[in-house]
Amino acid sequence: MKFSIFHQALCLLFTASVVLGQGYVDQQDYYGEDDYYGQEGDSLYHDYAAHQEKKAQGGNGGGMMKTVAFCAGSWFLGGKIHSKRAVKKAGAQFQKAQREFYLKYVKDVNTLQTQNAELQQYMSEVMKQKLTEEFLAADLNNDRQVTRAEFEMYKKEYIKKHPEMSNVQFPAFEEFDPDHNGVISMREHESYYEKHGMI
Repeated sequence: MKFSIFHQALCLLFTASVVLGQGYVDQQDYYGEDDYYGQEGDSLYHDYAAHQEKKAQGGNGGGMMKTVAFCAGSWFLGGKIHSKRAVKKAGAQFQKAQREFYLKYVKDVNTLQTQNAELQQYMSEVMKQKLTEEFLAADLNNDRQVTRAEFEMYKKEYIKKHPEMSNVQFPAFEEFDPDHNGVISMREHESYYEKHGMI
Protein backbone atom coordinates (compact mmCIF):
# COMPACT_ATOMS: atom_id res chain seq x y z
CA MET A 1 0.00 0.00 0.00
CA LYS A 2 1.22 3.53 -0.75
CA PHE A 3 1.82 6.47 1.61
CA SER A 4 -0.29 9.47 0.74
CA ILE A 5 1.68 12.70 0.18
CA PHE A 6 0.27 14.10 3.43
CA HIS A 7 1.49 11.13 5.49
CA GLN A 8 4.94 11.22 3.88
CA ALA A 9 5.26 14.94 4.69
CA LEU A 10 4.27 14.36 8.35
CA CYS A 11 6.80 11.54 8.75
CA LEU A 12 9.56 13.68 7.21
CA LEU A 13 8.70 16.60 9.52
CA PHE A 14 8.81 14.46 12.70
CA THR A 15 12.06 12.78 11.65
CA ALA A 16 13.66 16.20 11.03
CA SER A 17 12.52 17.48 14.44
CA VAL A 18 14.09 14.45 16.18
CA VAL A 19 17.40 14.92 14.32
CA LEU A 20 17.51 18.64 15.13
CA GLY A 21 16.75 17.92 18.78
CA GLN A 22 19.65 15.47 18.91
CA GLY A 23 21.95 18.09 17.38
CA TYR A 24 20.95 20.59 20.07
CA VAL A 25 21.86 18.11 22.84
CA ASP A 26 25.21 17.37 21.14
CA GLN A 27 25.92 21.12 20.97
CA GLN A 28 25.48 21.37 24.73
CA ASP A 29 28.03 18.60 25.19
CA TYR A 30 30.46 20.42 22.91
CA TYR A 31 30.52 23.67 24.91
CA GLY A 32 31.09 21.90 28.25
CA GLU A 33 29.25 21.92 31.50
CA ASP A 34 30.87 25.07 32.93
CA ASP A 35 29.98 27.22 29.92
CA TYR A 36 26.48 25.84 29.65
CA TYR A 37 25.44 25.69 33.29
CA GLY A 38 27.25 28.78 34.55
CA GLN A 39 29.43 28.81 37.62
CA GLU A 40 30.26 25.62 39.51
CA GLY A 41 29.06 27.12 42.76
CA ASP A 42 25.49 27.36 41.59
CA SER A 43 24.55 23.80 42.49
CA LEU A 44 20.78 24.37 42.37
CA TYR A 45 20.94 25.53 38.75
CA HIS A 46 23.50 22.82 38.01
CA ASP A 47 21.18 20.11 39.39
CA TYR A 48 18.20 21.49 37.47
CA ALA A 49 20.19 21.67 34.24
CA ALA A 50 21.55 18.14 34.73
CA HIS A 51 18.01 16.87 35.33
CA GLN A 52 16.78 18.58 32.15
CA GLU A 53 19.69 17.15 30.16
CA LYS A 54 18.95 13.61 31.36
CA LYS A 55 15.28 14.15 30.62
CA ALA A 56 16.12 15.36 27.11
CA GLN A 57 18.46 12.42 26.48
CA GLY A 58 16.01 9.90 27.91
CA GLY A 59 13.09 11.48 26.01
CA ASN A 60 14.98 11.36 22.71
CA GLY A 61 14.39 7.62 22.32
CA GLY A 62 10.77 8.07 23.35
CA GLY A 63 10.37 10.81 20.72
CA MET A 64 11.82 8.50 18.11
CA MET A 65 9.45 5.75 19.19
CA LYS A 66 6.53 8.17 19.01
CA THR A 67 7.61 9.21 15.53
CA VAL A 68 7.90 5.60 14.41
CA ALA A 69 4.54 4.76 16.00
CA PHE A 70 2.93 7.78 14.36
CA CYS A 71 4.43 6.88 10.97
CA ALA A 72 3.27 3.27 11.35
CA GLY A 73 -0.22 4.40 12.32
CA SER A 74 -0.28 6.85 9.43
CA TRP A 75 0.91 4.12 7.06
CA PHE A 76 -1.80 1.75 8.31
CA LEU A 77 -4.52 4.40 8.19
CA GLY A 78 -3.35 5.61 4.78
CA GLY A 79 -3.30 2.04 3.57
CA LYS A 80 -6.85 1.46 4.75
CA ILE A 81 -8.07 4.65 3.09
CA HIS A 82 -6.15 3.88 -0.10
CA SER A 83 -7.51 0.32 -0.07
CA LYS A 84 -11.11 1.52 0.29
CA ARG A 85 -10.61 4.03 -2.52
CA ALA A 86 -9.04 1.36 -4.73
CA VAL A 87 -11.92 -1.05 -4.06
CA LYS A 88 -14.47 1.68 -4.72
CA LYS A 89 -12.71 2.68 -7.94
CA ALA A 90 -12.48 -0.94 -9.08
CA GLY A 91 -16.18 -1.44 -8.32
CA ALA A 92 -17.12 1.66 -10.33
CA GLN A 93 -14.98 0.48 -13.25
CA PHE A 94 -16.59 -2.97 -13.09
CA GLN A 95 -20.09 -1.49 -13.11
CA LYS A 96 -19.19 0.73 -16.05
CA ALA A 97 -17.74 -2.24 -17.97
CA GLN A 98 -20.83 -4.31 -17.11
CA ARG A 99 -23.15 -1.57 -18.41
CA GLU A 100 -21.12 -1.26 -21.62
CA PHE A 101 -21.16 -5.05 -22.07
CA TYR A 102 -24.95 -5.17 -21.54
CA LEU A 103 -25.54 -2.34 -24.03
CA LYS A 104 -23.30 -4.09 -26.57
CA TYR A 105 -25.16 -7.35 -25.95
CA VAL A 106 -28.55 -5.68 -26.53
CA LYS A 107 -27.23 -3.99 -29.66
CA ASP A 108 -25.81 -7.27 -31.00
CA VAL A 109 -29.07 -9.12 -30.28
CA ASN A 110 -31.10 -6.43 -32.07
CA THR A 111 -28.72 -6.54 -35.02
CA LEU A 112 -28.94 -10.34 -35.14
CA GLN A 113 -32.75 -10.27 -34.98
CA THR A 114 -32.84 -7.73 -37.82
CA GLN A 115 -30.48 -9.87 -39.89
CA ASN A 116 -32.58 -12.99 -39.21
CA ALA A 117 -35.76 -11.17 -40.28
CA GLU A 118 -34.06 -9.96 -43.46
CA LEU A 119 -32.77 -13.47 -44.15
CA GLN A 120 -36.22 -14.98 -43.62
CA GLN A 121 -37.70 -12.39 -45.96
CA TYR A 122 -35.05 -13.13 -48.58
CA MET A 123 -35.57 -16.90 -48.31
CA SER A 124 -39.34 -16.43 -48.60
CA GLU A 125 -38.91 -14.33 -51.74
CA VAL A 126 -36.52 -16.89 -53.25
CA MET A 127 -38.95 -19.73 -52.43
CA LYS A 128 -41.87 -17.84 -53.98
CA GLN A 129 -39.83 -17.23 -57.10
CA LYS A 130 -38.94 -20.92 -57.34
CA LEU A 131 -42.58 -22.02 -56.84
CA THR A 132 -43.73 -19.56 -59.48
CA GLU A 133 -41.22 -21.02 -61.92
CA GLU A 134 -42.47 -24.56 -61.13
CA PHE A 135 -46.08 -23.50 -61.61
CA LEU A 136 -45.30 -21.88 -64.95
CA ALA A 137 -43.38 -25.01 -66.01
CA ALA A 138 -46.48 -27.14 -65.27
CA ASP A 139 -48.81 -24.65 -67.04
CA LEU A 140 -48.16 -25.85 -70.59
CA ASN A 141 -50.76 -23.63 -72.33
CA ASN A 142 -49.84 -20.51 -70.28
CA ASP A 143 -53.41 -19.81 -69.06
CA ARG A 144 -52.27 -19.34 -65.42
CA GLN A 145 -54.04 -22.54 -64.45
CA VAL A 146 -52.82 -26.12 -64.15
CA THR A 147 -55.23 -28.88 -65.10
CA ARG A 148 -55.05 -32.42 -63.78
CA ALA A 149 -53.45 -33.61 -67.07
CA GLU A 150 -50.80 -30.86 -66.89
CA PHE A 151 -50.18 -31.69 -63.25
CA GLU A 152 -49.65 -35.42 -63.97
CA MET A 153 -47.28 -34.65 -66.89
CA TYR A 154 -45.24 -32.28 -64.69
CA LYS A 155 -45.19 -34.86 -61.89
CA LYS A 156 -43.91 -37.56 -64.26
CA GLU A 157 -41.12 -35.33 -65.59
CA TYR A 158 -40.18 -34.20 -62.09
CA ILE A 159 -39.85 -37.78 -60.78
CA LYS A 160 -37.78 -38.68 -63.83
CA LYS A 161 -35.34 -35.86 -62.98
CA HIS A 162 -35.43 -36.71 -59.28
CA PRO A 163 -35.57 -40.52 -58.96
CA GLU A 164 -35.15 -40.31 -55.19
CA MET A 165 -38.73 -38.96 -55.04
CA SER A 166 -41.48 -41.57 -55.07
CA ASN A 167 -45.13 -41.20 -56.09
CA VAL A 168 -46.15 -41.33 -52.44
CA GLN A 169 -43.90 -38.39 -51.49
CA PHE A 170 -45.16 -36.17 -54.29
CA PRO A 171 -48.35 -34.26 -53.28
CA ALA A 172 -51.63 -35.31 -54.87
CA PHE A 173 -53.57 -33.03 -57.23
CA GLU A 174 -56.43 -32.71 -54.71
CA GLU A 175 -54.09 -31.16 -52.13
CA PHE A 176 -53.51 -28.23 -54.49
CA ASP A 177 -57.19 -27.97 -55.49
CA PRO A 178 -59.15 -27.42 -52.24
CA ASP A 179 -62.26 -26.08 -54.05
CA HIS A 180 -62.30 -29.16 -56.35
CA ASN A 181 -62.93 -27.18 -59.52
CA GLY A 182 -60.49 -29.31 -61.50
CA VAL A 183 -57.74 -26.69 -61.94
CA ILE A 184 -54.98 -25.28 -59.72
CA SER A 185 -54.57 -21.50 -59.68
CA MET A 186 -51.28 -19.81 -58.81
CA ARG A 187 -52.79 -18.62 -55.55
CA GLU A 188 -53.88 -22.17 -54.63
CA HIS A 189 -50.39 -23.35 -55.47
CA GLU A 190 -48.82 -20.78 -53.12
CA SER A 191 -51.42 -21.43 -50.39
CA TYR A 192 -50.45 -25.11 -50.27
CA TYR A 193 -46.81 -24.23 -49.49
CA GLU A 194 -47.79 -21.49 -47.04
CA LYS A 195 -49.94 -24.02 -45.17
CA HIS A 196 -46.93 -26.32 -44.86
CA GLY A 197 -44.66 -23.49 -43.66
CA MET A 198 -42.41 -23.40 -46.70
CA ILE A 199 -43.06 -19.73 -47.45
